[in-house]
Amino acid sequence: MGGQMSSLTRAWRSLTGKYGVVLEKPLSAAELGEAMQQVSIPHFGFYFMLGLASVIATLGLLSNSAPTIIGAMIIAPLMAPIISLSYGMTTTDWPLMGRSVVMVVTGVLMVVVLAYVATLTLGLRVVGSEILSRSFPSLLDLGVAVASGAAAAFAYTRRSILSTIAGVAIAVALVPPLAVTGIGLAQGTAASADVGKSLAQLGLEAGGREYAAGSFLLFLTNLTGIVVLAGAVFMAHGYGSWHKAALALFAVAAITLTLVHPLGVSLQRMYVRGQMLSVFVALTEKYPNLFTASGRLDKILVDFRGEVVHVTVRGTASRVVMGDMQKRFDLIREYLQRSLRRPVVLDAKVQAVDVFDYRSVPKTTGAAN
Repeated sequence: MGGQMSSLTRAWRSLTGKYGVVLEKPLSAAELGEAMQQVSIPHFGFYFMLGLASVIATLGLLSNSAPTIIGAMIIAPLMAPIISLSYGMTTTDWPLMGRSVVMVVTGVLMVVVLAYVATLTLGLRVVGSEILSRSFPSLLDLGVAVASGAAAAFAYTRRSILSTIAGVAIAVALVPPLAVTGIGLAQGTAASADVGKSLAQLGLEAGGREYAAGSFLLFLTNLTGIVVLAGAVFMAHGYGSWHKAALALFAVAAITLTLVHPLGVSLQRMYVRGQMLSVFVALTEKYPNLFTASGRLDKILVDFRGEVVHVTVRGTASRVVMGDMQKRFDLIREYLQRSLRRPVVLDAKVQAVDVFDYRSVPKTTGAAN
């Protein structure tokens, strides 16, 4: 029996003997505290790199270039003072918190101002998908911020994975939403979508100011989510004291909770818009003759009034099908209501147009004959 146990022990050790090299203890409170002190001190390098990241992000957003925007996320150093702010809350280090707040606030103002000035200088008014995608935050974005905050705090506690902070910075965008805020303020009501329509025609009545507000809400969502979950991770590792840090973290958590409602409404609207488009696709497949005439969907607006979903549709259609248009939209409303499982009011305003078909072909040459 003893020999058998010895064999099992040797087999187990042969399998797990090298496992110890990947085990890593968290940094001591003194080591992590010193690192947090360093990243919380305002210095030229921080503002220089943040300024470059702001310019790169702004140019990437205006040119609708995703790789450029990702590059700006990687070099932007704004994550560091946010993590040091969270650490300061867990350890109730007021000077650390004060310096971190100064860096975050001045950094935010710097990004918004640079994006504003760059947009005015270039004079571009076209809004692409990269800008609009950061203008309507939802609860999904809060989930990303929460997970990213936990990942960032965990990475700071271990030297071997500190390099993953760059990946966290890409996952939770900080500089691009602020750049969108500056771009939106600069463009104002003159902003237009890349399909050639003004944003008011597509449902953003305030133009650039509306998506500027939405992008800043996205930044606040990311900021509070990171601070709360990073603080929880630091506390779980034994840094700081629960009863001392509870008030500060509770205050930030309360701010985060105030964002849940607008984020939830945004998520609902995004879901309804998606369902609306899917209904159009489903009806087209089931009733091929429903959308036979030429037409175009220009705007879908969603409003929630109690349990009733009000959907406003704007578009154009051929004049020849206007006679039975009411039946078509009744069918759309019924399918949408069935899909959402909520009462739906569909308000459709369709502009009738005359459709002319033209075709130009190359003339037949003698050689071809």
